[in-house]
Amino acid sequence: MAATRKAKNETFRDTTKKKDVREANIEAAKAVADAVRTSLGPRGMDKMVAAANGEVIITNDGATILNKMTVTHPAAKMLVELAKSQDVVAGDGTTSVVVICGALLKKAQELLERGIHPTVISDSFNTAANKACEILESIAIPVNLEDKESLIRAANTSLSSKVVSQHSSFMSPMAVDAVLRVMDPQHANLLDLRDIRVVCKVGGTIDDSELVAGCVFDQKAAKTAGGPTRVEKAKIGLIQFHVSPPKSDIENTVVISDYAQMDRVYKEERNYILGMVKKIKASGCNVLLIQKSILRDAVTDLSLHYLAKAKIMVVRDVERDDIEFISKTLGCLPIAHIDSMRPEKLASADLVEEVDCGKGKVVKVTGIAAQGRTATVLLRGSNKLVLEEAERSLHDALCVIRCLVQKRFLITGGASPEVEVGYQLAKWSKTLRVRGCCVLGRVWCCVRCSCSPREQIAAL
Repeated sequence: MAATRKAKNETFRDTTKKKDVREANIEAAKAVADAVRTSLGPRGMDKMVAAANGEVIITNDGATILNKMTVTHPAAKMLVELAKSQDVVAGDGTTSVVVICGALLKKAQELLERGIHPTVISDSFNTAANKACEILESIAIPVNLEDKESLIRAANTSLSSKVVSQHSSFMSPMAVDAVLRVMDPQHANLLDLRDIRVVCKVGGTIDDSELVAGCVFDQKAAKTAGGPTRVEKAKIGLIQFHVSPPKSDIENTVVISDYAQMDRVYKEERNYILGMVKKIKASGCNVLLIQKSILRDAVTDLSLHYLAKAKIMVVRDVERDDIEFISKTLGCLPIAHIDSMRPEKLASADLVEEVDCGKGKVVKVTGIAAQGRTATVLLRGSNKLVLEEAERSLHDALCVIRCLVQKRFLITGGASPEVEVGYQLAKWSKTLRVRGCCVLGRVWCCVRCSCSPREQIAAL
């Protein structure tokens, strides 16, 4: 009777489904980590990624590989987001964080099979991570930003595993000079890489790249009406209004019944545009940068004709996203209306000229009088694949220098930090085991398992 009563009070809990879900999530994340594992380290191999639209990319950048992969599993997507966040915060190490995460999940799976609760595993990994940060800070070497050679060596380390590693001796000093040029010594923590603009042009080799002391426009100068392509002692105006006949805000239809009315319309358009050109010329402007418009043409052939007659160089179709950078570089404000076209709103430069660059042309602005803390890198490459990989590699090098500026410490490379952290964590974990508490014993077990992923990084 007692046995029957005991059986009625017992409840059966089926944990099979929870285990299956956890194992499926861990296996999906491990599959993503295994996909990029072979691209890590100096012996890492490049990956050829073929997109659905036929685009082919050759790279060993973890964030780029994962971004181009079609991932549907929710847990696997979290690793993709992990690589993206690492790319935003640090700019480099995207493959390493994914490989470490995959190795930690593998060890977590072993701990789950031992019956340790997931919360204990998570808290223990977090404890080990905090201890690892303390260990890294204890072995870090302070770096002085005036020691340019140390910064160049750090950038070389970042570029050593890239496709363009043979050009690291050229690209590293360029990256260091670009970061130091935009850095404000008083507010080094506010360094923004958006103040460094990279203009990519196909043609030539990577060694033809240069750090321009000024500004570079990917657009050509407008020459349809015979306008100038070289201006010395330039007065530059950055405008956001249209140098074209006005249009009404509503749909309408104008019916012209005879040639006299047509001539009157053309005459009014000419007078309107000529009046605008005279105001631009009266302000002293001889170089005009016109923002691209999506509603209607920002400039017409007739406008270009009158501007060419006035000896005003025109660079049109400037992207809206580039206005802030151009304004900061030139030290002027964008002009939203023709009535605001005044001499004090113009920028001054020694030379503005259109130069040949590979298969196309660019417009260079040099000798800017009131240049802001910005830098422009003109990146060259023999083809699109090399150029895109060079741009990604340069971005990683810039991010490494930015991290050094914000936190001025260096640690040794060659996977020695991972080995040291693994050794110190294993040593520290023994102190948890000696304490004799059941919970601390489980924490020791988890912390001890967290050492293995670092040893795996060292092996790669």
